[in-house]
Amino acid sequence: MKQRIIRNEKNIKFLNSLITNGFYKGYIGQEKFELIPNHFINNYRIIGVLNENNAYELEFDYNSPMNIASKLAIIVIVIASIIFLANKIWIFPVLFSVFGLILFINFNLKRTKELNILTDKFLEFHKSENQ
Repeated sequence: MKQRIIRNEKNIKFLNSLITNGFYKGYIGQEKFELIPNHFINNYRIIGVLNENNAYELEFDYNSPMNIASKLAIIVIVIASIIFLANKIWIFPVLFSVFGLILFINFNLKRTKELNILTDKFLEFHKSENQ
């Protein structure tokens, strides 16, 4: 299930306040926004892309240098695994698979955590606005 933020003036103002208060770095445009958590080891970013229902669909991704490096690493590991399997060396493909599985689980846990933090801040904001 994709998390969404409805695009209206109040939510855009809140996104701006998250950036100005130092919780996130990033920008807010007409069609999308990008937020980078403002804490140590911030290799991740939250991207909101406007859909046809006038809501931002939240996505989670690596920052630019890390994103390119991860894709290159996947390509190199797949090629190396094919070469090792062709030479009947099984230990390296198994180790690469275990390492990749650990990275995949870590990425998904981090995505869940960061998106929950953002949506919790939105819920707190809307609760404080209604009181």
